[in-house]
Amino acid sequence: MRQVNGTVNNMITKARMKNIALIVIGSLLYAISVNVFTVPNGLAEGGLTGFSLILFYLFRLPPSYTIFIINILILAIGYKFLDKRTLYYTLIANGIISVLLLLVTQWAFIPETTLLAPIGSGIFMGAGIGLIMLGHGTTAGSDIIAKLLHKYAGINVPTALLLIDVFIVVPSAFIIGAENAFLTLINLYIQSKVIDFILEGLNPRKSFFIISAKYVEIAEAIEQQLGRGITILDGKGYYTKEKKEILYIIISRREVLRIKRIVEAIDPNAFMTISHVQEVTGEGFTYLSEEVQAQRITEAEKEWQG
Repeated sequence: MRQVNGTVNNMITKARMKNIALIVIGSLLYAISVNVFTVPNGLAEGGLTGFSLILFYLFRLPPSYTIFIINILILAIGYKFLDKRTLYYTLIANGIISVLLLLVTQWAFIPETTLLAPIGSGIFMGAGIGLIMLGHGTTAGSDIIAKLLHKYAGINVPTALLLIDVFIVVPSAFIIGAENAFLTLINLYIQSKVIDFILEGLNPRKSFFIISAKYVEIAEAIEQQLGRGITILDGKGYYTKEKKEILYIIISRREVLRIKRIVEAIDPNAFMTISHVQEVTGEGFTYLSEEVQAQRITEAEKEWQG
């Protein structure tokens, strides 16, 4: 019993240390983005970070203080929208970001090529936010406001986030100038792509739906050449009323061309659809996180006690 409890505690401790490490690294990248790329080049940001930068450009208020204070106020208002674990890591992230914004001030990157500033800012900020999210934290601010708008105004969260960014970036154009406002939009676009890249991983997946009378031959060829598991779904044509077998398969992006060539070689008339898969979990694609493993061990222990 003690050994099981010790194993569970060790796994949870390791998971927490991993999350905090991700948050620390992400917060450092966040601070570098603001202090090294964004502020020295007179750029803005979206969300509450952007609002803090507007206060800095107008009144020279340090972003480290305004970001911390504003986020604490937002958390106090909307804490119920975050689960206990996310709230805990969000508070840690907020504190670390504020401290690092004070410490990372001795460097500034002012490039001769104008586009390098928003590119650098977008890469570092996107990577920072992505790592903080991987560590089960958030940068608070806009996320909580978007959820409040969704609850009380009926605006969906992605639209609310976009409106918040527009509400911040458009007025900032009168402070930093139209050119820097357009560069800020480039920064925000790069951020979104880097965040997606961080959260999806280095190898995004694709899904195939294949409808063919020669589905058996196609499935055998895919299994033999790629070693991928395949699911056969039962379907029925609406017009013909004929039953059809549909092959469903999840593959890596680099295997797309090989699958297409296999299908075209066996049945040139086969119907195929290819879709992007946001995330894949389960046997053969991911391992259980340490926290999930710890939870399952705890559940197994309770069953054993019962």
